[in-house]
Order: sequence, then structure tokens, then C-alpha cells
Amino acid sequence: MAQLTTTSNEFTAPTFSFHQSTFGQNIRLENNATKAVRHTSFDHGITFTDKPVNINERIHLKIVEVDETRQWCGSLAIGFTQVDPNTIRQEDLPKSALPNLSPTNKFSYVKRLYETLTKQLCIIFYYNPDGAYFILDGREQDISKAIDFKKPLWAVIDIYGNVKAVTFTTPPKTTDDGKSLFAKYPQKPDKLPIRYFTHLKPENFQPVTFSNVHGPELELYCEYKVALRKRLQKLVRPYLFINFPMAPGDELYIRILSIDPNYRTPGIFGFTNVRPSAFTDKLETLPANDPAALVDRKEYWLLREEPFDETLSELDEYRILFDRTSGEILLCRNNDTVSQPRILTFADLNQTFYPFLFLNGRITALSVFGLIAQNVLVTDANPTTSLTSRTDVNDEDDDSDRCTICYDAKATCVLIPCGHMIFCTKCKVDYESRSAKICPKCRAEYEQAIEVEAD
Repeated sequence: MAQLTTTSNEFTAPTFSFHQSTFGQNIRLENNATKAVRHTSFDHGITFTDKPVNINERIHLKIVEVDETRQWCGSLAIGFTQVDPNTIRQEDLPKSALPNLSPTNKFSYVKRLYETLTKQLCIIFYYNPDGAYFILDGREQDISKAIDFKKPLWAVIDIYGNVKAVTFTTPPKTTDDGKSLFAKYPQKPDKLPIRYFTHLKPENFQPVTFSNVHGPELELYCEYKVALRKRLQKLVRPYLFINFPMAPGDELYIRILSIDPNYRTPGIFGFTNVRPSAFTDKLETLPANDPAALVDRKEYWLLREEPFDETLSELDEYRILFDRTSGEILLCRNNDTVSQPRILTFADLNQTFYPFLFLNGRITALSVFGLIAQNVLVTDANPTTSLTSRTDVNDEDDDSDRCTICYDAKATCVLIPCGHMIFCTKCKVDYESRSAKICPKCRAEYEQAIEVEAD
């Protein structure tokens, strides 16, 4: 079984703990005062560090419990104060850090964060002569631009609303480049043994890789089987396509190799009927920051914004199954036979879809390690010959005028009234014999398909 390689400093204790005599009346301290839990209500959760924070000294705070009932509004507040916690009586603390931490004339710099904070999320905050800042979703953001740093500053953490418990933690060991990714594991990341889906036999897998058409912040390794997102201040179109269209009955297997807990969400999973090679030198035509805008394009796009939950961990394995009966595309984590698979989306059984990820969240590296494709036979003599009808060969041809069913002949049938040109003549007959007259692109009902002469 694969193991993460670790260094001794990964097990060192956090450099901060919570102040053990001054905290809100609903707070309980645990784990040698490195963890604070608001055990009731939604307020009276103010806490402080046990000592002043130095300039540029970073505080790493992990959210370990949130209110699953969603009965409370509001969320965590963080910042700094010149008020010495040793001078504050517990009964004098306000219900929340905002608007006023203390009735004295001493200064506090506190900001309430987003309401959608999740378990296992790590937040970094600090101050310097330019102001106080926090880092979330990989971006540095302001707490306060004008602070008096010439006097001691204690950190303030107001455990409020839907956040119920936090803990100080050590800086996570992140993967910033190919060198650190390969050093992370004792084997090449594409050669790690299967941990959970142990019933699978690799000799039954079909060849599958990531497409070489991808976002500029991504790098591919191990013959396109491993993808890594570089550490950048700003992400621009982090699209990562699988270079194989899934048909009903197909199973795809991926492994998570690295995560960055500073991101609130894991990323976005999607499916499209467009070959990735169609975006060669055209990736800038896809939405940069909001992949939800993909559904407004003329092609067929399916999205799931939160495909993974807070249990997402490194070395997790996921199976993506295109159910041949229901059209559901299902996600199963670590061969879990107890929980129901998560439904990613519903897809047209008459089409094939290229899976893709939009890596704007916690997942920073992953591998594709298995594919079981129905009606595809792989021979020892030439393992790729029988895949060419479904594998994107990354050629330079523009396939925008191709039939979206067979991707072989040109589309010659215009659907009325939506106007989409979808099928060749042969596929039109086959489609209408098996399905209702629903346009595969816009999902609107069409009245007739008029054949036009191909160029």
C-alpha cells in the first residue's frame, strides 16, 4: 500500500494555542488549548491567541466542525487586537467580535469571512507594516489596510454562526511543482498500487490519458497520466480533459495525489461531447473564471460544482460510472459499498462524453489510472487500434461540423425549430428510432430534422 513520505516537522505542534483564561462563555478548549469548540448557541465564541503575534508570523487555522443543520447565519471572524486578553474579564466580552471587541480606546482589526466555510478548510492570516491579511482560495485578501503594528497584537478568532470548532495547525505540506510531487511518494505517481478497488485487474484496463489540451497552469507527467496544478496567484482556465469519451457502461478511475486545504471547494467536474482537440489554440474561447457559463455555449456541457465532499483526501480513489440503464453518471469513493454513489449528472444514453475537471479548488494533482470501456477490445498486438474510434487523437481538424453521435460523418440534419445541426443521416434515423425527438444540445423538443446537402 502506498504511503506518503513525511518529514519530522509535519508532526510538530502548532506554535500557537488559545488563551486559557479569556474566551467566550460558550467556548470549550481541548487538546492542550490548541482546539476551541463552541458547544452551544451561535455566539459568545470569541477567542484569543495565548501570546502576541509577530510581524509576518503566519497563523494556520483549520475548521474542524461546522453546523450541518444550517440553522445559524454568519460565520468565522478573524483579525488582530491591541487589547491584552489578560486584562479582559470573560463577563465583559461581547457576544461577537464585530462591531466592537472592546469598549476601550484600544484598536482591533477584525473581519468576518464568507458564510460558506467548510470542514477541513485551512485559513492563513498575518499582518505586516502594510496591513493585516488572510489567504483563502489561494488569494491574499485584506483584513485591514491601516493598522498600528508598533504595539503588541494578539490574534482574535470569533467562532460564530455556522462554524463550531477550529484548531491551530502546522503549515500543510503542499505540492508546488513536479519535483515535490515525485518526492511525495516512494514510487512514480502513475505506478502507485490500487488501494481500494483491489478487485480490478490492470490487464483489463484500456489505455487512457489526460488530453494535451489543458489550462496554462497545469502540467502533465508520466505520459499524460498525471496532472499537476502549479502554484499561482491567479488561475486562468484550469481545464483538464480526459482524452477518451465515456459511453454508457464505461468506468473511469482517478486517484487524488495532492490537495491544498486552503481552498473551500474541491473543484468542478464536467462532461462534454466536444473533443478536447477542438480547443487546440482555442482554449481562450472557454470561460475563464465561471465554468457555469459553459452551458450557454452551443455544444453539450454537463457540470457538477461540488462533486467531492469534505472527506476528500490524498490517495483517495474514485470510480466514475456512466450507467447504461438510467443515464446517471455516478461517483464512488474508495470502493465504498455502504454509502450510495453520488450522482454527478444525467446524460443522454445516445451520446458519448469527454470527462473534464476545472481545477480551481483543493485538488492540485491527480492521476488517471484505469478505464473499463464497453464494446472496446484491446489486443496485445496493437492496444490502441480499436480505440481510435473513441480516443481523441489531438489532430488539427475542426470537428465543429461533425455529427455529434458518430463523430465520423458530417452533420447534415437541421433540427426545427431550435436550428441545431446535430446528426448525419444515418445517426438521425438510429436516434429517432430509440429516443424521443429531443435536441441533444439544448434539450428542447424538435418537430422535424431537415436534411441539407453536405459541403
